[in-house]
Amino acid sequence: MGVSMKKLISKKIIGYLSANTVIIIYGILSLSLELFSLVFFNCSPFIIHPVFPILLWSSILLSLVLLESKRLKAIYSFFFLLVQCLLILGCDYLFFSNGTVFERSMINQRNDAYATIEQFYVTPSLLFTCIASLVCYLTFLIIYLRKCRKIGKLKIKYKKRNRIIAVGINLAFVVSLIIIPISDNIATTDYESILYNSDNSYQKLGISGNFIYEMLRVNNSNIVGISDLSNLEASIYSQRCDASAYNGISSGNNLIMILAESLEWYPMQIYSKELTTQIYPNLSRLLSESALCENFYSKEKTDTAEALTLIGSNPSGKYVHNDFAGNSYPYSLPNLFHQIAVADGDEDVVIRSFHQNTGSFYDRSTVHKSFGFDELIDINAMKEFGVINTWNMAHRERNLDSLTMNAMKDEMFLSDHRFFTYWISFSTHGFYNKRDNLKEYYEKFDELCVFPEGDKQKNYLRTYAAAVADLDKAIGIMYDDLKKKNLLQTTTILMVADHNTYYNGLSSYAKDIDTQFNPELYRVPMIIYDQKLTAAMDATGKSRTISKFTTTSDVIPTLTDLFKIPAWQNLYLGSTIFNEDKESIIYSRAYNIFITDKYIAYSLNDLKYEDPDATQEKKSDFVDRALIHLNRLENIDKIFYSDYFSDHEYKASEIP
Repeated sequence: MGVSMKKLISKKIIGYLSANTVIIIYGILSLSLELFSLVFFNCSPFIIHPVFPILLWSSILLSLVLLESKRLKAIYSFFFLLVQCLLILGCDYLFFSNGTVFERSMINQRNDAYATIEQFYVTPSLLFTCIASLVCYLTFLIIYLRKCRKIGKLKIKYKKRNRIIAVGINLAFVVSLIIIPISDNIATTDYESILYNSDNSYQKLGISGNFIYEMLRVNNSNIVGISDLSNLEASIYSQRCDASAYNGISSGNNLIMILAESLEWYPMQIYSKELTTQIYPNLSRLLSESALCENFYSKEKTDTAEALTLIGSNPSGKYVHNDFAGNSYPYSLPNLFHQIAVADGDEDVVIRSFHQNTGSFYDRSTVHKSFGFDELIDINAMKEFGVINTWNMAHRERNLDSLTMNAMKDEMFLSDHRFFTYWISFSTHGFYNKRDNLKEYYEKFDELCVFPEGDKQKNYLRTYAAAVADLDKAIGIMYDDLKKKNLLQTTTILMVADHNTYYNGLSSYAKDIDTQFNPELYRVPMIIYDQKLTAAMDATGKSRTISKFTTTSDVIPTLTDLFKIPAWQNLYLGSTIFNEDKESIIYSRAYNIFITDKYIAYSLNDLKYEDPDATQEKKSDFVDRALIHLNRLENIDKIFYSDYFSDHEYKASEIP
């Protein structure tokens, strides 16, 4: 009897496996593809929190089980595998072009994102793996279905009871798939745990799991608890921004801030100083007359870097430009500059932003108004000044910085009003295929025998270097115009890169770095031109080179220090660069990663880079800086998510 029962059970198992061969093969192939593809996103081939992905795959597999026809099982399973491959390749392109993982808020910028696509690139080995998987699976299905047709077993009969059970389990899984993202959306973030737990999105949920999770999240729900704001006011006004020995030295000055797209040091360091001066005469002059941050680092998307330079912070879980564009920001740099200008008697101060792309990109027309700019002058508004939008033409050439600067200089630099001008450059924006409108710089390179043509990466470098040359030309136009208007002595210029040249992997190539986990990859320029500042530094024998670790969040505290603008420290994530005893840290909201010049880590339990010379004291300092950052971030998140200053007065006037 026992033997017969075993045979019966064994027969049923074999029969069940035979009836669901397609589902089993699909499940194994889909899971293998998912885990293998993680390697291409700087992850290990496993998923840290598999519950959500398991629910996702279970829902798909059970859906296939419910299908009576083997032909339908084959068609739908191939469709699911095809969608998975397309999703993986799409995420690979996103990771290549932006260095980020997929988030739902990116859909808000889909139309503008399409306009930036210059080439579609996916990792060849990943593309081959996806194609091979699809071809092999399709071949298997064709052979399998032909065999089933011959023996007349294309249809499977289900008992009513089994079907009801399968439907019930599937519904439970689907409900769970929906409930988990919603419940996560309304949960309060445990900020300290961020430092100790890995939160790489793809490593955490897998590629498919992360995509479905993001799509199911309730976009308007909060992921930050804002029910209790009772201690927020005390936190905001508990500490004033630090003052350095240069506090107020720029008082009364105009301010020009340049967010330099993808600007790097290396084009200006490849050749000798004499040759570099010929290639980039204006940048060379600017560097020689300015204070320089030699250890300035940034690993941010452009919009995040922009937010950090204008409001000094960015939220967890969402983006300022997409999700908080209409918030009130009385602590933003434009609003603070307006406040101090009026206090100085300059009530007609002009505060404007400029960018030769459309104002809809990153919703800048809305968010810049919220930041406190009088207006954003975009490429459409520049048409009346003669700026041609080459971005909309057939070759999709970047709108050149030099042409923009030449046409807009009288709007940017006013001789009869105090002004704050914020300009986002564009020439150096990737990708770096050959561009017709950079011809004059290519010809100059050939005359000087620099940045020669060659293989694909050399050509990318040549185009990028030519784009930097156009930025250099724009800097020269600006310098000459300020000198002509007698404004050089009374104008502070701060130029900061938004991020490295991750497009086309150019930064890795130029710096000969074969990993994403090396701080040098993210070391970019920050330059402060201010004649009063440099005179004071020279007078005391102080080096004009700031050697401590600095980052984008330090920009506003530095400017409030130089201009002696009243500001509260806990509204900002950084500190002034002129106090040597305080260093900031990068915690990138887009990459969920901590960065200093000594460490790169998803968490303390997931260190990706540690300086060989780093001591235990340095590691403790890293932890302390991260915790200070996260403690500030907790209250900053509450300000964003509650739009705190829409119905609370900003008490800047109480600062002496």
